[in-house]
Amino acid sequence: MNFKKIGYYFCFALGFIAINCANNGKPEDLIQDTVSEEDTTLGPPHPKKGFGMVTKATGWSQRITELNVAWHYSWGHELKNDEPDSVEFVPMIWGAWSDTAAIVSKIEQVIQYKDKGKANYLLGFNEPDNKDQSNMPVERAIAYWPKLMEAGLPLGSPGCVHADREWMIDFMEEIDRRNYRVDFVCVHWYGGANAQSFINHLKKVHDLYNKPIWITEFAPADWNASTAELSNVTKTKAATFMKEILPELDKLDFVHRYAWFSAKTSSPALGNAALFYSNGNLTPLGKYYRDY
Repeated sequence: MNFKKIGYYFCFALGFIAINCANNGKPEDLIQDTVSEEDTTLGPPHPKKGFGMVTKATGWSQRITELNVAWHYSWGHELKNDEPDSVEFVPMIWGAWSDTAAIVSKIEQVIQYKDKGKANYLLGFNEPDNKDQSNMPVERAIAYWPKLMEAGLPLGSPGCVHADREWMIDFMEEIDRRNYRVDFVCVHWYGGANAQSFINHLKKVHDLYNKPIWITEFAPADWNASTAELSNVTKTKAATFMKEILPELDKLDFVHRYAWFSAKTSSPALGNAALFYSNGNLTPLGKYYRDY
């Protein structure tokens, strides 16, 4: 038996394992310097940091509180009684079709929130350029836009799938032509885990419209993944992306607010960027977002 050769292969194997672990380290390893093992008393959240969560989800109010965010929206216009006192609620008019009365009723309720000091902004339609969301032609969105303006609040643009493509460009051109009001542009981002690519996209959108930006949905995604385990956006890459991008978003003066989107951990495209496990506990990434 050649013990020298066995020793050589043993050392080689150990080296390979070490390299492999370094390349595929756990997200906890990347963010352990800022993530506490146990929940501690947190300082006030960064004013830009928010979160979108529907209010039909079990434990939604507690989850928002645990994330330590400054603002929250639910893709709806109603302010729920369980909204945490420390978090600013931002209403949204999700979509509009042919029922003008329904829009008027929603706007009247938003005005009531404003008059009571409980609403400071209003968000426009959600992904009208997506057939699976509000799915509205530009003409219809423009027709209803004056109703949203009547709320008298700083008004965010429709949050499109692609803020730099035809639907949004046509909408903003028509807004300018009619002298309607859009006070800030809402951006969604589900590209890969490349922070610089995201920053370049934000600068492009800002150059297009020359308005402040709210990032109302963003997370790194792999839309070709069949399972979260096989996603190119690993937990490590999602953690690296978050650690790189949040300070950069804070530096960009034209980015006024941002809200990470958290899908289920089982989501093939977005599961590795989730902030919560299915039992409601924070993932390591969620703890980083909380503590940031």
